[in-house]
Amino acid sequence: MLKKECFSTNLLWFTISKATFIFVIVLLFLIQSCFQKEGTNDQPLNKETMNNFWAHHFSMSKDVKYGDDPAQRMDIYLQGSYIGEPNFFKPSAEKFPTLVFFHGGGWVQGDKESRVALLMPYLQKGYNVVNVEYRVGMGTVPNAAEDALIALKWVAENGSKYTIDTDKIVLTGNSAGGHLALWAGMINSIPASHPSYVGDKLNIRAVVNWFGITDIEKVEKFLGETKPASNYALAWIADPAKVAAVSKKYSPIHLVQKDITPILTIHGTDDSLVPYSQAVALHDALEKVGAKQELLSMEGGKHMGFSEDQFQEAWGRIFSFLEELGL
Repeated sequence: MLKKECFSTNLLWFTISKATFIFVIVLLFLIQSCFQKEGTNDQPLNKETMNNFWAHHFSMSKDVKYGDDPAQRMDIYLQGSYIGEPNFFKPSAEKFPTLVFFHGGGWVQGDKESRVALLMPYLQKGYNVVNVEYRVGMGTVPNAAEDALIALKWVAENGSKYTIDTDKIVLTGNSAGGHLALWAGMINSIPASHPSYVGDKLNIRAVVNWFGITDIEKVEKFLGETKPASNYALAWIADPAKVAAVSKKYSPIHLVQKDITPILTIHGTDDSLVPYSQAVALHDALEKVGAKQELLSMEGGKHMGFSEDQFQEAWGRIFSFLEELGL
């Protein structure tokens, strides 16, 4: 009899406990629902939330020709919205800045697809991007440099067809691409300096130079002494007797003047392919004439070899530098 009473008591306790447990769960659910209605979950999306994902904000036109040679082509990334059929993508009516990018490879190799990842921060920040392919190869001097100007001329004359604001242009590139960005930007800061000059049609607001060559002759000499098998400068020029003349015409160091486009240079102190002295020489020359410029030195950094903190610092400084210029 005692066992039966104990069993009945336990069953009653279990039934009450189960009912209490269910009541608590239901109560918590109701409380959560009330907070959701009064909190952020039921509020309109704010700009910060909407911008968490951004890949759908741009579209790309691939291999747009800017010259007759098969290598003279570019990919154009435009900000806008996908709107569905029949046109699918609508470019933004807002005038965003446009980045023009030149890949590296010592003027003898490389392609525009090799550094697409370096375009992503600009796309995410709302830039249009023009990713330029140009003629490369041993003994092809001065094709790469001339193509950089031809590409900019094309942008000046055809940019409006792609809703590109020709008043907000930024040039960038890495290594040989940094050289092309510097040279093209500086040439277009000096009226009548070249037959392909478009500085009166295209407002190049800044150059972001990632460890670019600034003095071709000195780089050729440096590589000849330290890495003769990797002497891309000589490979590009082919004839040692022409190095001095090519350098004088196509080196940014010889285009320095006060009214040059603003330049931000990023360079590692231990770079063995484009020595850090290249960045220092350009910095000192620009500083001497009072040009707007900045050198961001990466201590211990190699050729496209920086620490995570250094890369974060570089990207942060790039966009603060551009913002200071009204971009």
